[in-house]
Formats: sequence, C-alpha cells, structure tokens
Amino acid sequence: MARCLISFGANIGNAWGTIQSAASRLQEQLCNERCGTSQSNVSSFHLSRCFRTPPVGGPTGQPPFINAVAAIYTPASPWDVWNCIRSVEKEFGRERNLRWEARRIDLDILLYDDVRIWTPHLKIPHPRMCMRRFILLPAVDVARDWMDPVSGWTIAQLAENVRNGPSNFILLGDAASNAESLLAEVARRTGAQWRSSTTKTASSEQQANGRWVSALNTSLQSTTSSINEICGECADWKLLIALAPRVPDADVAWEDYHRLLACRLGLVADAELTTIGRGPRYLLASNDPDWAVQELTAALEAMDCPIEPL
Repeated sequence: MARCLISFGANIGNAWGTIQSAASRLQEQLCNERCGTSQSNVSSFHLSRCFRTPPVGGPTGQPPFINAVAAIYTPASPWDVWNCIRSVEKEFGRERNLRWEARRIDLDILLYDDVRIWTPHLKIPHPRMCMRRFILLPAVDVARDWMDPVSGWTIAQLAENVRNGPSNFILLGDAASNAESLLAEVARRTGAQWRSSTTKTASSEQQANGRWVSALNTSLQSTTSSINEICGECADWKLLIALAPRVPDADVAWEDYHRLLACRLGLVADAELTTIGRGPRYLLASNDPDWAVQELTAALEAMDCPIEPL
C-alpha cells in the first residue's frame, strides 16, 4: 500500500461541491477492492478542510479558488493514480486552454511515498508544492509529518517556511541565462527588493513590501560544495531556484536534456551523485524568458498569498 497526497483546486461553479464530489470519486476508484484490496483492508482517505485563496499566476479577473488536499493509501501505481485523476478531471468538466486559467477542477499528485519521477508529463513530488502556501497549509491538516524526499523537510516544515514573513528566493544561473534581467522584471511586477551582486537600493515601496529576490551568478556545473557555500551566504532564503541553461535542440524536452541537473538538485534519485543542500528548490527552464518571468512572479505570490479556511 502506497501513501499518496493529492491536491484539489476549483474556482468555477460550485467549487466546494465539485471538490467534494471529485474526492468521493477518487476514493471510490483508488481506495477500494476494485484496486485489489479486500473489503477488510480498505485503504484510507482523508480530505483536509477547504481553503479560499486568490488566483496566483494566471489570467486576471478570475474568482477566488477553493483548495484542499487528500491523503490516501492506495495499491495503485503512480502512473495509475495519474491516469485516474486525469479521468476524474475530464468527468467533472476540466478544460485545458490557457495555463493557470479558471477551472472547474484541478487535481495534482503532490507526493507518492518517497518516489521521485521526472518526466515531461509527470513529476513527483509536485515541483511547485514546496512554494505554494495554498497547497501546504491544507496538506498540514492530513499529512503534517510526511516527508518530501526532494527537500528533506516534512510537510509541516515546508508549511512553516511559507507561513511566516514575506516571500523570497535566490536564483542560481550563469551569465548566459540572463538571471539578473529576469529578476529586474520580476521586481518591477511585484515590488520586491532586488538583491544582486551589484547592490540595488530598495525603494520605500519595496521595503514595505518585504519581498526580495536575489540572483547569484554561478555555473550550475560547479561543484556541489561550492554551490552550497554560495547559497549559505544568503541564509534567510526560502526557496532556491536553479535556472537551467537554454536547450539548443528544440526537438528535445528540457526535462530530458537537463536530467543530470535534476539529479544534482535531488529531483531525481541518483545514489552516485551528491545532492545540492537541503530545503525547498525548483528547477526552471530558461528558453522562454516571458514564461520564466511568469513562473518567478507566481513563485513569490504563491509563498505569501492570503489563505482563509472555510
């Protein structure tokens, strides 16, 4: 029996009712005898409280989201769980037109035991889980002591990281990745203080905002110890983001091209490699600067977005 954490989000129609119905459908399909368990050994399913949060990162003008997280024990494989949640999304009217748009239901696998999967189609643990207050606070309800195998932190520790104080991150990238130019645009959009190698003076608006971002110019091919030393100079960071170099071949998925880097960050299990540090981290593609700026802006917003239990 595997331990699996699944997130729910919706902001169209009766969002709370849709989440309840989708949860019942998942429980029926993933946690009963049709999955290979006997009636005397039915898997457990625990749904968190629902929380209301503003939309983060997507098109403007959306209504607030309702979010929840379920902790389940299931005999289904990670890929079977993934196929199941896609089927349930389709059943409840999920459409995929624009990224992070309003939706009737959104389901994601957050954790599956200590499994680490890194493919273009499925990534476990969910790569943005560690930065999303609207996911981590509901998850504490049902899985506070579960361990994230990437960061080495429990769900409770990840939630505490984003619960207190304004958001921030450090961005690792070499000169060719344009990390500083990306952060300049992120700072403009969010009012965050920009801490860089060429020190910028924060405006009064930025100081009041409290958010900050920092670009550290380093090659991601550097030794693990040297990168850990660089990160240690910014002891108060909440999230480490590695900006992957551009992929020269348009026919190759960036996840495949940068698999070794994913291994070094601990996103893929590899006993022969020493993982860079501990704590929340995220690997970001750099081929599309506009997309990268959207990702970085959403990361800041997701760490300190308002969240209200219902």
